[in-house]
Amino acid sequence: MIGSGDEAANDALFITKIAKKVTMVSSSEEMDMSATLRERLEEKKNFEVMLNSRVKAIEGDTSVKAIKIVDTKTKKQQKIPTDGVFVSLGRVPMTQLVQKAGIEVDQAGCIKVDRQQRTNVEGVYAAGDCTCGGMQMVTAAGEGATAAVKASTYIKRAKKP
Repeated sequence: MIGSGDEAANDALFITKIAKKVTMVSSSEEMDMSATLRERLEEKKNFEVMLNSRVKAIEGDTSVKAIKIVDTKTKKQQKIPTDGVFVSLGRVPMTQLVQKAGIEVDQAGCIKVDRQQRTNVEGVYAAGDCTCGGMQMVTAAGEGATAAVKASTYIKRAKKP
């Protein structure tokens, strides 16, 4: 989980229910969330936080395999094996990372998608606030469902010989 605010904390709490381990990566010196959320996360045995850290790279070919992190104070780098990366940086789309991967965004920084939530990069789908579709939870949920179904179909077709 990349982020440290209340939104990231809520997302991390949800993911701790289904993942073996959740690591929150934040460039902040402390977790910037409510005390209640902080306490709930600290109670989770499968949760850890890496403060003063930035993502340098996400590695993998057809799926995420690892994430490279750099400590903003010591400049020490490390590679962490992972099966997924979730970005939760707040309500304004922070899409510089996807732009570097060649995904098109508009002037406001919103990821461009078609009606099936496809981006301009084959096999990459986007949904929710990063697409600026409606900036509402119900809209994001609908877009997320569409993107999940389409991505699943894409992966199933890609695995066939």
